[in-house]
Amino acid sequence: MDAKTQHGYLVLADISGFTSYLAGVELEHASGILSDLLETIVTRFKTLLTIAKLEGDAVFAFAPEAKVPRGETLLELLEATYVAFCDRRDAARRRTTCECNACRFIPKLELKFMAHQGDYVLQRVMGKAELLGSDVNLVHRLLKNHVADATGWHAYALFTAQCLSHMGLSTADMGAHEQVET
Repeated sequence: MDAKTQHGYLVLADISGFTSYLAGVELEHASGILSDLLETIVTRFKTLLTIAKLEGDAVFAFAPEAKVPRGETLLELLEATYVAFCDRRDAARRRTTCECNACRFIPKLELKFMAHQGDYVLQRVMGKAELLGSDVNLVHRLLKNHVADATGWHAYALFTAQCLSHMGLSTADMGAHEQVET
């Protein structure tokens, strides 16, 4: 099968603080909370993006360039996803009377996004689609960034310069923090 290089947006939504959260909570409740929050992200993402896969506490998705005619569309999707995530997280804490650590520490969970525009190949293995390419690797490597160290933020959207340029936006348009990652 000949794989064709495609061009588009690669997006990761990662639940911040989940690894440390898991270290000190009851797994039975934590898994239900994670499932609920991931379903919220997937539901929002599916309005524009194709879900590539769930990666533990993260959702990896993509969209061909043609599916995102305006750069603001992606920005609006990430904002709406964040609001839905926060609403769901806060509602989960409000509606429980359980005082286990998993339930008490729900408010500590946050959401961060990585967005990049680049090339990828869609490969099928045993009926499952897998994205391959240097740009796919790059967006995943961006999960290990220094934004929280530099800003104190645990919830944010990180856009590569290439992504912003392709979207027709700049950090000046957003009043954003600029940072170089290597």
